[in-house]
Amino acid sequence: MPYQKIPKALRPLYLKGLPSSRTLKQASHLDLIANYPNSAYVLPKEVAKIEVLFKKHNAYGHMGMRQFWKYNLKTLCFHNPTVPIEVMRIECGTRDEQLKCPALIRTHFRDGTMATINGKDKHSSAIMEELVKVTSAQRVPESEIPLVAPSVTARG
Repeated sequence: MPYQKIPKALRPLYLKGLPSSRTLKQASHLDLIANYPNSAYVLPKEVAKIEVLFKKHNAYGHMGMRQFWKYNLKTLCFHNPTVPIEVMRIECGTRDEQLKCPALIRTHFRDGTMATINGKDKHSSAIMEELVKVTSAQRVPESEIPLVAPSVTARG
């Protein structure tokens, strides 16, 4: 079946806020990576590594951690390219394994200490707020965030 343009009224929910132009969609997506709401933070030099551990499927309290991984972690990686971030997604076969599976963020510091955040049954924004508190991260000023979409639309 050849590509057909979807009328705006019938667009799926994940496309509702994006522009209809292909180039503007890509620019908007890049802007979301650089500036997802409440995720543009610079981690201090004391943070050595971050480990994210959660289940592949979102049942039993892992939805917030998956949303954190999908949206917030991209922006955190963008503004902190020197901090290694390891993501481990666990495959659970039985229901008992799924109930026991943790949803954790382990933050390793240069002095050898480690802080653990439990993300089970939490919203992604609450997980982000807790990570900011634990690491004492500083918000990136709006003037320093590179945005692509305004320059694309200015060109015409």
